[in-house]
Amino acid sequence: MAVADALAREGVDAASTERLLNEISETDPRVRDRILTLRTATGAGEGALERLLLLRSALSALPRLSSLPVAEDVKRLFCETFEYIAVPPRGAIFDARRGSFIALSKLVTLRRFPAGQFHWEQSGLPRSWLLKASGRERLRLLWSVATRLKGFGPVFFIHLNPIRKNRHVLTEQASDRSYFRMAQSLARQPEVKGLVACSWLNSPDTFAISPHLAWMNRTFADNGALIVRMGPADPNSGVLTRSPERQQAYEAGTFKPTLGLVVWPRSRMLAWAAAHPELEGGSAPATRLRKETVSDAIGHAS
Repeated sequence: MAVADALAREGVDAASTERLLNEISETDPRVRDRILTLRTATGAGEGALERLLLLRSALSALPRLSSLPVAEDVKRLFCETFEYIAVPPRGAIFDARRGSFIALSKLVTLRRFPAGQFHWEQSGLPRSWLLKASGRERLRLLWSVATRLKGFGPVFFIHLNPIRKNRHVLTEQASDRSYFRMAQSLARQPEVKGLVACSWLNSPDTFAISPHLAWMNRTFADNGALIVRMGPADPNSGVLTRSPERQQAYEAGTFKPTLGLVVWPRSRMLAWAAAHPELEGGSAPATRLRKETVSDAIGHAS
């Protein structure tokens, strides 16, 4: 409430804060810098301003959830995300300088969608990426885009969930449940052409050093997705983190991190989901999130 009062004195109302979060992105630091400036001007404690901004946008988004063309389980996960912000668990961090804050900002402004272990955003496959593949892999990518994906977009582009309960663990079952929720949502959006992923986690070169991660591409490879290399991965992207084997191989020059691009056409993704009804649900029972749960967290500031 004190932060809301301080924002009001700075001439920043709820509509202005929602515009801030609607414009935030990973590539443009201006909005992040504006939030940090407001944090200093209001004298807000660590995370207080960021939570207020997120809660205001969550309140605005809540009435729109029911009409979103996504799986019902995705709507439940939205509500769980809003509750995470309203009643944060011990150790939760809300900091405009972190990627997790950008992810939360996109979630509360309905630009990013929760699916469990993974999130997705609706985007397109950049045409410039055709040049990042080389040789036969470029030809395979061109053929797949032209004949299976049938265009560059729109597509679901997946991201790891940065606020998942255990950030250092990935499981195949949780990944498949995420893809299943995406497929259910894809079925409700006939204009979307498929799913795209691009990460060092999807590169065959990663699996050569870390074969225990090979399952990351198994569902894709076994069900009609195209997987190609997309050039070098940034060594600071996390590819060397918590992996002495990859770190040692990189330092020895025997491991050059690369990106793996996955292109999963709509028809193949929907056929896979139809063959796996056991992935329906499988999480904790859906909980109801009353609007007041969020509203109470920010008092009169809502």
